[in-house]
Amino acid sequence: MAQRDPLKDFLVELFGPAPGARNGRTGQPTPEPAVDPYRTFAPVAVAAAALAFYAPQLADTAITDTVDQARQIITTVHGYRWPLGALASGWSALDLVRWRGHRQRLALEAQLRQTTRHLPVKVTVAFPPGIGALRSAKIRLPRGAIIRPKEMDEFTTAVRGVAGRTGTYTYSVRHHAHRDLILITRKPIEPDTRSPRHKALQTALAAGTIFKEPNVTVHSCNDDGIETGYKITFTPSLNSGARGFQAKVDEALAALAGDHESGRTWATEWTPSEGYLMMYLRAPLPTRVDHPLALVDENLRHLPYATGAANLSLYWDVSTKSNKPHCLIVGPTGGGKTSVIRTLLTEASRRGIPFLGVDPKMIELDGLEGYPGCAAIVYDAVRSAMLVRALHAEMMARNHYVHVKKIEPSQLPLLIAVLDEFFILSGKWQRLAKDEDEEIRAQVKQLDPLGAWADLAVLARSAGIRLLLGVQRPDASLFGSSSGNARDNFGTRISLGNLSQDGALMMWGDAHVGREVDTSIPGRGVVTALDGSPVDAQMWWTPNVDPHPNKWNQLSAGEKAIVHGLAPIESPTFEFFSTELREFVEAERALAKRAREFGDAPEPSVLTDFPTDHDTVDDEVADAIPASAVTEGMAILLDEDNGHPVPVTVDTVTVVRDKDTGDVVETVLSINAGGRVKTTVHFDATEVVMLPEPDTVLTTA
Repeated sequence: MAQRDPLKDFLVELFGPAPGARNGRTGQPTPEPAVDPYRTFAPVAVAAAALAFYAPQLADTAITDTVDQARQIITTVHGYRWPLGALASGWSALDLVRWRGHRQRLALEAQLRQTTRHLPVKVTVAFPPGIGALRSAKIRLPRGAIIRPKEMDEFTTAVRGVAGRTGTYTYSVRHHAHRDLILITRKPIEPDTRSPRHKALQTALAAGTIFKEPNVTVHSCNDDGIETGYKITFTPSLNSGARGFQAKVDEALAALAGDHESGRTWATEWTPSEGYLMMYLRAPLPTRVDHPLALVDENLRHLPYATGAANLSLYWDVSTKSNKPHCLIVGPTGGGKTSVIRTLLTEASRRGIPFLGVDPKMIELDGLEGYPGCAAIVYDAVRSAMLVRALHAEMMARNHYVHVKKIEPSQLPLLIAVLDEFFILSGKWQRLAKDEDEEIRAQVKQLDPLGAWADLAVLARSAGIRLLLGVQRPDASLFGSSSGNARDNFGTRISLGNLSQDGALMMWGDAHVGREVDTSIPGRGVVTALDGSPVDAQMWWTPNVDPHPNKWNQLSAGEKAIVHGLAPIESPTFEFFSTELREFVEAERALAKRAREFGDAPEPSVLTDFPTDHDTVDDEVADAIPASAVTEGMAILLDEDNGHPVPVTVDTVTVVRDKDTGDVVETVLSINAGGRVKTTVHFDATEVVMLPEPDTVLTTA
């Protein structure tokens, strides 16, 4: 292998290959370059100037005194030494600039050839080309040259990487395909006056793949010049319109922006159809809001119950025109569900709307018994079934009245029906339907509370009846086959505490909503906003309104003032359209009065001809859940042969679902009864199981 000559390589690079030269490795003719070889005549001027400066010394050593003519020439040249020196310096500087331009043209030619595989026809750079960075350039391409976008991006990156190393300029590379021309221009980089927050947002969005072509601009600043809002533009995509995607981006943007100096929190408002979103500041949610004594909303059909961002009051619209007529509240024990129910009912009473309710635990709504506007609070499972059936009769009577009188449904008086702890109530009804007493089974079958409940949820809106449902956890079995499409009618929704992934999907249609609630703040949750979207909110605190000394004496002076201030001046009027509901309320009030007088309630056999034992375990259980929600290792209550429930531990759970819809068809629980003997219990889609304590896991000795 022949050795390479460094001097020859330098000269070839400096002056370019000779025309018609061949490649030393391949033997093929070298393509004629677009950049002409570099030619310089500065050495001639430098040599002449040097001769002029050193002419006397040369004359003394090389020329004798007899040669007068030579001496005269040398003297004349020496007299022009300074002009010749200036000429040599200027010529050298000019050649240095030309050399710099030549190097830049060679670099552009090489970059274009390597990235696009095209040999340019001509490369021209601005004169002077710039010592530290390229000023501008024009590259003439072969006629009809095709450059793909990816190749153009690579060439642009190469130009910016080499020509812009100084960091002082930014380069624009434009390809004019119709002219077979590439233009390169530069402009000074303006000083970056953006704030660290602005830089962090732009850098993160530009480096990520969340948006295409994102750009962050400052939208607003406060009086101190601190940025308070940003506008982020992007190219619209399918993801930008998805609520789950937006929620993730909102969380990421808030984390990038960090805590604001004002103490307010970041929020976003999306306009995906136009390709932008707004980041703005909003007041943080309060940690406690006492029930206001003044009417926050003057609309008597709006029942406010919580405060959202920017001190916005959130309400339940119970008007006939409402598209969210019924309300669903989900919250664990101690999560504030009872206080929210008290808030809604006291607000209803202030606005002249009566209510009645069912409390299977006998501890949640008992304080409202006797409150202005309260028709009755029912605790017994049988009488609860009778109430649901009476409400159904009331609904039918109201609809008949509207039909006969030819009036608008909005003219009917409103009535709110509360069913708290619906799972426990449903479990009691199912157990009564399997009771050993044939008369009890026949009575429950005739009442059909679940069927009546399904009709109420779907049809009660036009009759002026509003349903307020309280449960500890959402589940599809809550509105199973017996309840039809009841869930769709509960447009006003409130969730307290953190939901599971399935619970979030069931409640909000999004697996991410309601799963990161700050449970250290009592009353914090997610509610339905005025536009129907889920938003964070702080529930109002309404103390127990029970006037009994044992309850009243536990309240502080401020809480007592709230209770007194909430009491309506005039108690709401009850208007019954059905004999069934009127007689039921009258009987229930008589039972409650007798209970207060004698300290104990009589057995409901007076009305139903069969006894109900209030001292059973049913009234003391802490919770009930759908059978399909049971997990392995969980403790549940099962009835023994004598009818008494006992706690057992579930070994395995098998949930059978419909292949087409995915709905629960059957749940099979395997119970270890001791030793190797196992008991299998089957539950249908709507059945629930009772828990001795919330989510208890039994331990073996």
